[in-house]
Amino acid sequence: MANIKNLQMWNTICADARISISKSLFGLRTTATYTLTNSIIDAKSFEYSPADGEHLKRLIDTPKERIADAINGFRPKATVNGNYMAEVCASRDGQFLAVLLLQFIRMNYEPVTEVVVFEGDDAKALHTLFE
Repeated sequence: MANIKNLQMWNTICADARISISKSLFGLRTTATYTLTNSIIDAKSFEYSPADGEHLKRLIDTPKERIADAINGFRPKATVNGNYMAEVCASRDGQFLAVLLLQFIRMNYEPVTEVVVFEGDDAKALHTLFE
């Protein structure tokens, strides 16, 4: 599990009105909560091969009303030292998911998508890709 404060999408998550950020343990621990369901948000990052990364990029760019159909059995396989990295913030109840896809360019991971937020059934459908 990644530290949510170390993600490139941290500022976007903090600015989202649906997310509540709280600090505890003398400011050493930060917890993000999806306020609509009061569910804690976990942060994860996954690295993928170029083929899976490109497929994820197309999937993230798909209009939200067609996202469940676009998944169509796709299951990306995480790899070590992948060309693509997905930063994922997902609520534990599966009702919220934010994803940022990055690609390794010039010795650094650079964003290739915006932070895209999914809620409800769309979030649940995508949640299965990042377990």
